[in-house]
Amino acid sequence: MQVVYCEDELLHNPPMELTRGEWKPYVESPKRLEAIKQVIDQYPSDFEVIQANDYSLKPILEVHPSDYIQFLTDIYHQWTQAGYPPDACVADTFASITRTVNRDVVKQTANSSLSGKLGFYTSDLSVMFMKDTWKAVYASAQVVLTAAHQLLLTSAPAIYALCRPPGHHASDAVAAGYCYINNVAVATRFIQNYTLEDMNKIKRIYNGNNDVNRTENIDKSNEKKKVLIVDIDYHHGNGTQEIFYDDPTVFYISLHGHPDYPYFTGSAQETGSGQGLGYTMNIPLLSTSTTDTIYLDSLNHALEDERVVRFNADIVIVSLGLDTWHEDPIAGMKGLQDPNTYKAIGALIKSSNGTKNRPVLFVQEGGYTIDKLGQLAVNVLKGFMEQ
Repeated sequence: MQVVYCEDELLHNPPMELTRGEWKPYVESPKRLEAIKQVIDQYPSDFEVIQANDYSLKPILEVHPSDYIQFLTDIYHQWTQAGYPPDACVADTFASITRTVNRDVVKQTANSSLSGKLGFYTSDLSVMFMKDTWKAVYASAQVVLTAAHQLLLTSAPAIYALCRPPGHHASDAVAAGYCYINNVAVATRFIQNYTLEDMNKIKRIYNGNNDVNRTENIDKSNEKKKVLIVDIDYHHGNGTQEIFYDDPTVFYISLHGHPDYPYFTGSAQETGSGQGLGYTMNIPLLSTSTTDTIYLDSLNHALEDERVVRFNADIVIVSLGLDTWHEDPIAGMKGLQDPNTYKAIGALIKSSNGTKNRPVLFVQEGGYTIDKLGQLAVNVLKGFMEQ
């Protein structure tokens, strides 16, 4: 199996975060990616690590509006130029304080100050900006775009995008939960809107320059592939759900711990809206009592659900969170204690009626038990490969 990776993803490295009233070292650290790749490298006969290419900003702009991208690229420089602390570019007030004023008016007012921008385009204190945050975020998006391209180009059964920072909490114009660009959403629209010829046309060698002005003219594909997103991160992927909530070409499934971050979404009553009604499936699980067996039974039930089977996806994208492990420092299903459960997860994705015989793109999301991450990731991937 090919694994797509880029060293620039390691550049985002905030020193601290405020969690439940306590300052702690930033949990979403470069060590996460290094730990996974270290174990991947121990299996050269199973995994081929390839470097990311560069597909420009254009596919990212299929999901995220240009003003939001401009904010991500500029905010740290503006912050430090104004004389604020270089290790603390983070919001302290959020746009949710007003619900009656028109959002366009709020945005106009917010953009008149740095704190306003931060509070408008982010939603919690986990979203911090450092000198090279945008480089890492851009690299992470190019990793998933490379993986999506390779998946279609090679007709491989699966490919693994080793992304960091993660993405599933980012909505179209709000960063949250360590997430800035929604990698899974970007890959979904890339697969749906671009032909292989289009992908080949915009592909460049990645050199770290992330030229924000480079765009190519692409005629969008008329063929809208159906994409099934299976989110097995411990936390509900509120951003992914929001982006596709009214879209019948994307079926979103999430198994997640309840009650927990992001606290306001992820109930079973959330099933989509408009034309997308019925294409969202949330399975909240009690973190204190969910065992290996309960988790696997829940995943199996979701992937065998008649609505998922009837959807008949062309592509499956897995938001691969590894923070369900019981020892995870900020998450964890307390009953998920068998590493072989992760092999079984991979096997279910390979064999279930809702997912079998479809190409699968695994996209790294959360997971913070540094000494276990690599083996858990390998277990999922090998469980898929060996099924």
